Amino acid sequence: MIDRILLNGLWQGAFVTAVAALVAWCLPQRQAATRYAVWLSSLVAVAVLPIVFVWQPYAAIPTLPPVLVHGASVVSNASAQTVAAGGSWLAIVWLAGVAVCLLRLALSYAKIARIVRNAQPARHLGERVLLSDDVSIPIAAGVLRPAVVIPRPYAETLTAASLRSIILHERAHIRRFDILGNLVQRLIEALLFFNPWVYVIGRQMVKEREAACDDWAVGATRDADEYARCLLRLAESAGRHHAPLLTPSAMGSGRMVVGRIARLLDGRAREVKVNYFVLGISLAAFAGLGLVFAGAQGIAAERVALSGATTVAASASCTFPHGYADVKVRNAVPPDIPKAAYRPGLSAAALVSVGPDGRPTGVKLVKLSGNTAVDHATVMAAMASTYSAAMKGCKPVAGVYLFHIETGP
Repeated sequence: MIDRILLNGLWQGAFVTAVAALVAWCLPQRQAATRYAVWLSSLVAVAVLPIVFVWQPYAAIPTLPPVLVHGASVVSNASAQTVAAGGSWLAIVWLAGVAVCLLRLALSYAKIARIVRNAQPARHLGERVLLSDDVSIPIAAGVLRPAVVIPRPYAETLTAASLRSIILHERAHIRRFDILGNLVQRLIEALLFFNPWVYVIGRQMVKEREAACDDWAVGATRDADEYARCLLRLAESAGRHHAPLLTPSAMGSGRMVVGRIARLLDGRAREVKVNYFVLGISLAAFAGLGLVFAGAQGIAAERVALSGATTVAASASCTFPHGYADVKVRNAVPPDIPKAAYRPGLSAAALVSVGPDGRPTGVKLVKLSGNTAVDHATVMAAMASTYSAAMKGCKPVAGVYLFHIETGP
């Protein structure tokens, strides 16, 4: 079951990411808080939907587009074959990867705890503001008792206005519960470390999260120009240093910093509150995707169950005048026959050309069933089946195989 969840997350994550990107594209840049909330909810959806897809009973959606149904059938069959081929190795590799990723998070937690423990309070800068020699950029640290940690050199070189802007930005992370959100992000990335979509979404989350905190700081200082200059100086001094994984603070790439500064200088009013109407639409869209996935799986499963009454028979010894030795089938895939086209007592046969590597290289119908859908399903099943190459003189050679199906009552 774990294998199916992991593999389904790969293709379902593409749909979720596309929906989130569409919603974010429709939102103006000044609504960074809402854009962040949309991306965060999409990350949770990438983690949750594959689980629901496997455990939830099939949804009844009778009017799904045929293209979607066919796609679900193809993907389901491909996932099932991959799981069968991989056996327990997929789960073992996944568990090993998760262990490594969780170890990284544990080390990050220990590092942050050491930084906070060794830092010194700077009461003249505000409550729970600490100075540390162990950080190169400001961070917001701690889930239960969050604090703002400032590099000690900043307190000695930056102006009071710049320090205030930095502290306001980090306090915004605390007030927006970004530390908890970052923890959720890192845990999902650890569990789905092989899924590229979690990193695509994670990058957008970092971008919008920092922009949202910039908006909070500018809203308090009322001086976007000064904050932009402070951000530039901070980026120049920080260089390529990175914050620990379990802190939401991040400078990002130079391109990201330029984008943040451009937002601050566009002169438009920014919104620090989340637009819950837009967020609700996004959540409804993700839930709709879940229903579509479940409905498509239900129809696909119905078709698979229906074709389960179909037997796949092939001649045990089938010699043709090409001089090839016999090919043997290893896994005969049942044909995926649509319910509307299914008829009992139909039979079809296809001649499959199999290369020395055991892979089918071509297929030709040699017996028609009289039903186009059944004939097409026979060809697809013949190509999807796995074979053992023919042997001649103790060497694998090209061969042929007679793939024959008969529909049950």
